Formats: sequence, structure tokens, C-alpha cells
Amino acid sequence: MSDLSLILQYALAVVLVLLALLSAQLVVLGFFRLFKPAPELRRPHLPDEALPHVLVQLPVRNEGALAVRVATAASHFDWPADKLHIQVLDDGDAETHADLKRAILAEVPPGTDIAVMKRGDRTGFKAGNLAFGLSHSDAPFVAVFDADFAPAPDFLRQTVPALVADNGLCFVQARWGHANRDTNWLTRTQGLLLDSHFAVEQEARFRAGLPMSFNGTAGVWRREAIENAGGWTGDTLTEDLDLSIRCALKGWRGAFVSDVVAPGELPETAAAWRAQQARWTKGHAQCAKKLLPKVWASHLPLGIKAAITLQMCQFGFYTLAFLSAVISLTLMYIGAVYLPAVGTLGLFVTFFGIGASLTYVWLGQKILGRDRMIGLHRSLLLSIVFPSGLVLSNAQATWNAFFANPKRMNFSRTLRAGERYAGGWRGGPELLAGLFLPVFAFTESAWSAPFFVFAVTGLISIGAMGFSSAALPPSSATRLIAPKD
Repeated sequence: MSDLSLILQYALAVVLVLLALLSAQLVVLGFFRLFKPAPELRRPHLPDEALPHVLVQLPVRNEGALAVRVATAASHFDWPADKLHIQVLDDGDAETHADLKRAILAEVPPGTDIAVMKRGDRTGFKAGNLAFGLSHSDAPFVAVFDADFAPAPDFLRQTVPALVADNGLCFVQARWGHANRDTNWLTRTQGLLLDSHFAVEQEARFRAGLPMSFNGTAGVWRREAIENAGGWTGDTLTEDLDLSIRCALKGWRGAFVSDVVAPGELPETAAAWRAQQARWTKGHAQCAKKLLPKVWASHLPLGIKAAITLQMCQFGFYTLAFLSAVISLTLMYIGAVYLPAVGTLGLFVTFFGIGASLTYVWLGQKILGRDRMIGLHRSLLLSIVFPSGLVLSNAQATWNAFFANPKRMNFSRTLRAGERYAGGWRGGPELLAGLFLPVFAFTESAWSAPFFVFAVTGLISIGAMGFSSAALPPSSATRLIAPKD
């Protein structure tokens, strides 16, 4: 056996062990969710005179009717009018600002304390926008909603009292609903994945007393915690994770309220989802690079440090999967004979990972009472297939965060319904890789082809869906967005 073969097999073994750790994390979180009792979270009923001032921040960028909708929803919160302050933080094109302001003021009830604000530049992107708004208010509690969310009138009544009752909480996070989950198979799959993130992962972390991350929207912050942790900073693309971990390092805790649901909208095209996930992946990698040294230098217990590390390094799955495929294909090409231990490890990690992922997604539906929904078995399968198609784009995002473009901070918000990227097809690499993999596998080692079935199906699906959406002719209802990253 050649030295190159041994080196590659040892490298593959390391990659497989790391993948197994990420899969094991899902199993542990599922265990915590099922067997850890929910902690007491006091949410007392407060009379109006005891309710605090609340600032509602709505960061928007060229959102059109969605910005009007979320502002209108905020204006109907069941909260004393003199204690409810709303900021629509417009980071969109200058020429649309006046029209947006008129449209919002025409819809909200008279007397609503609402300000449609625009800063001079987009420094820090969403984080900079939120910080800009905070500088114009002294409210002790801050609710944040993205434009595609439509919170219910009782949202503040269900969340703010928890912060009032517990001075150690830095934020309260609600569960996301999905208003358009039945639009197509892609949105159904995203709904399953996000359901599991909230119903299993967020709830498990809350029950186990582990640090948890704010999800960027549909939550309420304690202003004191934001300022104590250093405020919103725009040096990563996931300002929510960044601030959450910095708060945890200061001793603050987050809370998750699973019974409060704020409906939002999911990306409806593969190109939009691909770009969103790449942005989140790059942001997680940036946060890991920025904060993990501080986490391990802190006085947190070793178990908490490990939990934060695994939480922040979830982005590594795609890079590890990419490396595993590249190493395996190289070993095929040179005709290497696998060491028995490496071959066994590969089989174990493959089936353990698939089993852990499917169980994690199914458990989310079971908890939410959707385990008997029609088509669940197909959706479960697609919850493995579609994310597999993100391996190339998310691995590239990780590479950019650490090496190629670590300081590049272009922030492209997620496309809304009726929008698509200008410039045509955004799935070529995935489709080409998906077609190449089975041909190469059959040519070199036909027996190995089944191990690439999820990757091949996912890559071809994402690539083909990207092509089909790009091929749609523009219409008066379609808005073209120039890609930024």
C-alpha cells in the first residue's frame, strides 16, 4: 500500500470521526428534548400600568408590501400605546424611502408611535441598522422582526413578561411558523428542517441549560444585555449568533417559548435557499473564527465549551462532507485498497449519519403533532436529499470565511416570493458535479455508486431547480435582484 493511500485513508478517518460527532450531537439533543424536563419560565400576567416600554425594530431592505405588512402587524400589538415604539429601519434604495413611509403611515392606526428611519449608509448591514435604531431610543426591551414575519397581536404579552420576571435572561425566542410551507416540495422540506431546529434543538438547549442562539427575528431582547455584551456588531454575517454567544460569555441566558409562533415565509426557489444557506454558513464560520478562542479562554465549564463549539461548528458538516467525497474519489482513482478499519468506519458513519438526521427531522414533526401528515415519508427523504445539494456552495462559503474572502461582507437578503436573481442560472456547478459523480463512480468502482446517491440526487435537484427558476421569463410581478455574494 502506497504512502499516499495511507495518508489519504488516515485523513478520511479523521473526517469521518468529525462527521460522526456532528451526527451524535443531533442524537444528544434529541435525548435532552425527550427526557429533560422543561425549566420553569415565569410569564406573569402584568397589568397595563406595570408593563415596560418596548421598542419594536423592523429592519427592511426593498421589501415593498412585506414591510408595510410587518409594520401594520406591529402597530396592532396588544400593548399600551404610550409604551409601544416602532422603528421601521429602511436600508433600501433611497428613491423608494418616501413611498415606503407614505404606504406605512397610510396603513397603521392614527396615533401609532412609529418612525420610518433611514441611515446614511449600510455599514454593518442588519447589525448596523439595528444599532442605528437603538441609538434613537432608550426603551429597556427590544423586539426584532424581519419583514417576512407577521406576529400575532399578543406576541409581546406572551414574551416580554418572561424578561421582566427573570433578570438573567438576555432574550426570549419564539418559534417560527411557515406561512408558505405548502408552496412546493422545497418549502415543505425547509419547514421540516426548521421545525426540528426549533422543536428539538432550541427546546433541548433550553431544557438542558445550554447556551442557545437568537434566530435573528421573532424574539425580544433585554437592552441591558445587548449593551453589556458589546452591542450589535457587523463583522460577521450572522449577527444574531455573534451577539448570543457574547452574551453567554457574560453569563446571560436565553429562553425559548415553543407555544408562541410567529409565521414567516420560506425561500421558494433553490437559488434563494442556496444563497441564504451559504450566507448563514459563512456567518457561522466567521463567528467560530472570532469567538471560539474566547470561549475556550473563558471560565465556562468544559461541557458548556464543548456544546458551544459543536453548536457553532455545525457549518462544518458541508466542508467535511465535501472533503470526504474528494478523498474517497481520489482513493478510487488510484485504486487503493481500504484498510478494514477505515472501510468499517465509513459504513458506520454513513448509516449513523442518515439515521440520526432522519430521526431528528421526524422527532420535530412528532413533537409538533405533524407526524401523520400526508407525504411525510417523502418529505423526510427530501430532508436528506436537498441539503446534500448545498455541499458545494456551503463548502465554498466556509472556505471564503477562513481563507479566500474572510473580510468580504456582502450581505444579500433572502429573496422573497416574486423575486429572482438577475444574471441567469445559479446552479451550474451543482448540476455538473451531480452528473459527474455517478459516471466516475461507476467507471472506477461500480460498487461505490450507491454511497453517492444522496449527494448526486441533491446536487442534480438543486442545480436543475436553479436552472428552471432562471429560465422563467421576467414578468411585471417578478423583481430581478443583482447577486452580491
